[in-house]
Amino acid sequence: MFQSLFGFLPDIKLAENLTGDLSLILLFVGLSIGFGFVFGRTKLLSVMIDVYVARALVSVIPTDWIADAAYANVIIFSLVFIFLLLIDQRLFDIHLSNRGSDFFWRLGVMSLLVTGMVLSSFLFFFPQEVALDYLSHTVYGYFTNPFPSVFWMLGPLFVLFFINKRLMR
Repeated sequence: MFQSLFGFLPDIKLAENLTGDLSLILLFVGLSIGFGFVFGRTKLLSVMIDVYVARALVSVIPTDWIADAAYANVIIFSLVFIFLLLIDQRLFDIHLSNRGSDFFWRLGVMSLLVTGMVLSSFLFFFPQEVALDYLSHTVYGYFTNPFPSVFWMLGPLFVLFFINKRLMR
């Protein structure tokens, strides 16, 4: 493609699902920023816990209880997640400290990790063949392969362990 135009460049193959990959990346970054500003420091941690609970509940539902529909798991996950989002104010009272000059950095990192965790969980329950119609195997793997899934589930907890400590002066 480019080689025929310029002659000296090697032929570059673009990903078959480049549009889907770029859309997901832009959506991921946008949601991360949105999560940080809309939910704020207090609600962001509640969202993280909501994802853990929703994913755990959907993972233990016996398969014979769920309809054979391809989207049953993702619908149940979404409903449980939204339900928990609506009631978690009564369940959790956790927050990130806003002391110190690095507050926005800590909020940005947590919102990025929580958004990755939500997206990883959503894609985990979403039918793979449908997701791969829109995303490349590479980008899909960044959220669903075993090691990245563990990263998205443990990353927020690991980071929270370090950034939730009281700032020393």
